[in-house]
Amino acid sequence: MSNIIRQLERDPGVIIARRGLTLIKLWVIFALLFASMAILMASLANAFPSGVPGGRGIYAGPAVSLLSVGLAALAAFFLMTPVILLYVYDKKNGVLEYFLSLGMNQGDIYKRYLKAAVVLDLVLMAAVAAGNVVVALMLRADLMFPLEVSAFAAALSLSIVSFGTMALIAFNSLQKPIAGANQPFGLALAALLVMPAYLAPWILPFSVVVVVDLAEAVLVASLAVVLFLLASRLISREKLLP
Repeated sequence: MSNIIRQLERDPGVIIARRGLTLIKLWVIFALLFASMAILMASLANAFPSGVPGGRGIYAGPAVSLLSVGLAALAAFFLMTPVILLYVYDKKNGVLEYFLSLGMNQGDIYKRYLKAAVVLDLVLMAAVAAGNVVVALMLRADLMFPLEVSAFAAALSLSIVSFGTMALIAFNSLQKPIAGANQPFGLALAALLVMPAYLAPWILPFSVVVVVDLAEAVLVASLAVVLFLLASRLISREKLLP
């Protein structure tokens, strides 16, 4: 076990993830806040199975509780932002140039930062799943629904983080000046990607919302794969130099 832990600590993706978290703490706070909101939203169906007290027919049913999926995905996007900022920092300070000197190509470099973002997402989604289970146990409710919501959140967040990481890296690499990762663009992209997950629970029944969430995860994941495969051709090695 200790050998496995040491190997993980030396993994390039894990190292980049740790460096990103130490670079800026604000986005981590945002991620934890939205993850907490996601856990709270997922518990609504179990907390008020017969409706909200005094709500006059307003029910916090399973469909509305699936808002947790969108909140968790947005939390994952916030948590991956330090990785993008680290990419900008490394580009400015010649770290990417050093990677190129070691014989890496653009795809190899992108894989490291993409892996770091995915590692952070998996850790966050594991924490969200554990939180959903703990709350369900406290409410003495069925564990199936929290586990289902956690699975949907993991699928959607993983696809959004993968696409968002590659999109923001590509956007920064196409900029002439060495600047930030363009946080307004990143926030707009996150809002656009999670919009279906936010809107569907308000207007569609539970079964349809599930289909929408899964279809969105598959679509965004497909876009992430396409963007990753094309990134090395669209962005020249010179764009990675300071």
